[in-house]
Amino acid sequence: MKTIKNLFFICLVALIGCQTNESGSTKSYASVDEMVEDIKKDVSALTIEEFHKLMNGEEPYVLLDVRLPGEHDRGFIPGSVSIPRGVLEFRIGSEKVWDEEGLYVPEKEEMLILYCKKSNRSPLAALRLNQLGYKNVKVMTGGWIEWHKAYPEIMEDNIEEGGAVAVAAEEEDSGGC
Repeated sequence: MKTIKNLFFICLVALIGCQTNESGSTKSYASVDEMVEDIKKDVSALTIEEFHKLMNGEEPYVLLDVRLPGEHDRGFIPGSVSIPRGVLEFRIGSEKVWDEEGLYVPEKEEMLILYCKKSNRSPLAALRLNQLGYKNVKVMTGGWIEWHKAYPEIMEDNIEEGGAVAVAAEEEDSGGC
């Protein structure tokens, strides 16, 4: 069984690594920032304000926080499900993951809204979800940092002491994605 899992992982890595451009050669980038900017051209986005309106409307959506669990615990948008970008492909279709959230596995046609810290990881995650057949994936521009600036009263955290406001300011200064 372990051999089958290893073979699956190797095939998945090979498949993911085989991104090609129009000429059929593998596309390479000078930096991760260049890669993210290129990917942003191919994923749908919505602004913080558009998501706020959606949040208060009737249209159904699934909100995914693709930051690391520690980042999510410090502060998150209410109703978001934490599935880090690094394991998204493996967890998005897992009934166990969604059962733990009290939800169902999202259908391929459902609207998935993704956010991260500053909108660098979420486009990468959106690309992978599109490649997995999800048809209505959107990235929230500005991510958690911009959400927290615009709507500081609309957030939750899992921190008993200290609060998320100081952590959000600390994260903003710490760089990262």
